[in-house]
Amino acid sequence: MRTVIIFFVSVFAVAAISSLTTSYFVREKPVSSRDMHNWLHAQLHISDAQLIALEEIEEHFAAEGDLLRNALAKSKAELAIALREEGTFTPRVAAAVEALHFNMGELQKLSIAHLYEMTTVLDPDQTQQLMQYAEMALTTAP
Repeated sequence: MRTVIIFFVSVFAVAAISSLTTSYFVREKPVSSRDMHNWLHAQLHISDAQLIALEEIEEHFAAEGDLLRNALAKSKAELAIALREEGTFTPRVAAAVEALHFNMGELQKLSIAHLYEMTTVLDPDQTQQLMQYAEMALTTAP
């Protein structure tokens, strides 16, 4: 019985840490589309034609991303309420954690799909450089 209690406390602690970490990163001001385009232009030597094509991709991503960020915020709020009201790790809390993880995953999948969609506009050298930047961001971010 003690092992089961320790297991559930551990699962709850991991979920809480995950939620807090996600909250920290989601709260940061997102880079604006214009800032990203300026960065891309400077780092990848984006042509004017590529920049126009990337604008369309960014607009689509921003719209879908806003929907998912709103869903993520809602699931975080629902988890917070469940944590407060339940007082222990119940099926309601577990469901709220699952909903939060689902929305986080969907946002991450959208971001990765967006990265690959951008490569349809880039030449092979630019694509390689963008992927190197993405890898570096994923491996060096806190």
